[in-house]
Amino acid sequence: MSLTSEKLSTSAVAFAAGLSESWAWKARDQGVLTEPHFEDSVVALRVYAFVSQIVWPGTRRPRSARQDLELWQSMAVEAARQAVSDADTTPETSLWVLQDSVYLVTTPAERAAFDLKHLGGRVAIRLPIGQWVTELPDAIAQLKTRRRRPSAPPAA
Repeated sequence: MSLTSEKLSTSAVAFAAGLSESWAWKARDQGVLTEPHFEDSVVALRVYAFVSQIVWPGTRRPRSARQDLELWQSMAVEAARQAVSDADTTPETSLWVLQDSVYLVTTPAERAAFDLKHLGGRVAIRLPIGQWVTELPDAIAQLKTRRRRPSAPPAA
């Protein structure tokens, strides 16, 4: 479901994701965003901004300590990135994030099977990946009409 092969700046990825640039710089520093950026980076950044803040019940995490990505967080970001170009992704596709795994689920039958097989009283977070992928064309189009800051006049 790739939309375009147009490269995006780190700032443009943040804008298209509806996040501040600080999230994009943080994601870049942790290796989540690497040059060049394309539309899959927009969805990956949205997922990163969400999962990097999750603290599972029973887990202690000091707020002041540097937080490297855990395996489940990296898996969630990569699953979201792959969903952008997956022909099976629909607006109903969801990314289920569990403490030790992630699952892409599209149809109601898959959702029911997922619930029966994997949830069973476990804590899980559902992210609307399909909806975010569906919103990508509008977000990318808004980049073209975005007002740029005027550059500073040369110092005399």
